[in-house]
Amino acid sequence: MMEMVEMKLPKKSKKELKSECCPVSSGEQDQWPYGLQIRFEKDQVDKLPSLTMYKVGDKVMIQAEACVTSIRMSEQQNKDISHSVEMQIEKISCSPKVMKKPEEMSPKEYRSMRMGK
Repeated sequence: MMEMVEMKLPKKSKKELKSECCPVSSGEQDQWPYGLQIRFEKDQVDKLPSLTMYKVGDKVMIQAEACVTSIRMSEQQNKDISHSVEMQIEKISCSPKVMKKPEEMSPKEYRSMRMGK
């Protein structure tokens, strides 16, 4: 299994919040970058019926295949370099977060976990 990397946004100071064009209170600032949220609409839920079994707050494992659709690099006068990569998710599977390590699973459990069931 690949290493998980925390993507939570760092908390902004009151000074940083005041300098934004649409200031918000420190309790209202976003915790996660906008582009990291995935929404499954009816057509996708119909293709992944296991999504109907989850409750708000459940943790799930997502495995996806994506295609890089755009790469952007820019440099500003102050020498700040920005690099962004956009990807289109083409295939995806979701499964409940597995508490057992793969070596503790039966072959059937391991196969189900790998197949996203």
